[in-house]
Amino acid sequence: MKNTFCKEERLCSKILIDSLFEEKDKLKFTEYPWMLIAKEAEIDSKYPAQVMFSVSKRKIKLAVNRNKVKRKGKEAYRLNKSSLYDWLEKRNKKLILCFIYLEKKPLPYSLLEEKIIVLLSRLTK
Repeated sequence: MKNTFCKEERLCSKILIDSLFEEKDKLKFTEYPWMLIAKEAEIDSKYPAQVMFSVSKRKIKLAVNRNKVKRKGKEAYRLNKSSLYDWLEKRNKKLILCFIYLEKKPLPYSLLEEKIIVLLSRLTK
């Protein structure tokens, strides 16, 4: 599997995003500084998961820093998604995911990656 993060892997559909936050049958995990919300959904994609990253403007004021945190999160996800994809393909499931950043300041990449790995492993268990 290639370590890419293309347009089809990004959660862009307003309908799917609304269903992710409205429905009660969602999974929620917190591993500070990330919170992961996941839900099984019917998506028309060759990829088994679609993901989005959210960083609050209230917590991190500067857009430069918000974008930097999202970029680091996407990179960490891109490099570590293979175990999640294998798990989903074995079970023939499709998920939509949202990573929400909870910290008030940008953190180093190594910590962000470590916490994303923990969240993905908790999701597969």
